[in-house]
Amino acid sequence: MELAVTERRKGGRPRKGEPVIDRKKIVQTAWAIVDEHGLAGLSTRTLAAALEVKSPAIYWHIGSKEELFSLMIEDLLQDSISDCDGPDWQEWFIKVGQRQRQLLLSHRDASIIASIAPPTERIRNELFPRLFKPLVDGGMDLAEASAAAGGLASLVLGWVIYEQRPATHAMMEAYHDPDSAFDSALTAFVSGLAQRLE
Repeated sequence: MELAVTERRKGGRPRKGEPVIDRKKIVQTAWAIVDEHGLAGLSTRTLAAALEVKSPAIYWHIGSKEELFSLMIEDLLQDSISDCDGPDWQEWFIKVGQRQRQLLLSHRDASIIASIAPPTERIRNELFPRLFKPLVDGGMDLAEASAAAGGLASLVLGWVIYEQRPATHAMMEAYHDPDSAFDSALTAFVSGLAQRLE
């Protein structure tokens, strides 16, 4: 995708006749393009055309392709955490892991985008701490809890990368059902963390 950093238009006001857009609409439209055409089909031109604006209108809100990718993943992470709840950290962690996998699988090439997207400030300072807070509340120290959250993210992302690549997906299916196997791997991971608290 070609989305170079450029100076953002002063005031951010749409040109006459242009629709009013914001980051949320840009992110939603970007996902729609990726779902239909794949990551290779996402460009400044295709995004602007789908939004019915000129490219500078996008640059006002998002300055680079890395920023766009990051906001797309932030959107998914927010949903994965807000949709989950549980009485203890183990159930919470399992639900979040399952939800993150579902959300990544719901979008074409989402695992590729997640693997190259730099974390946004909101991911670093709000969403990631929310992910491991139940572990700290359950008795883990901060460093161990944050490492566990990183391990969960690696498990989910690595699994989905394999699922979204046809060759590795076929190999997975030859040995096990991807859904039940993921749940088994996730449960084993969480059980191992629980043993460290005993």
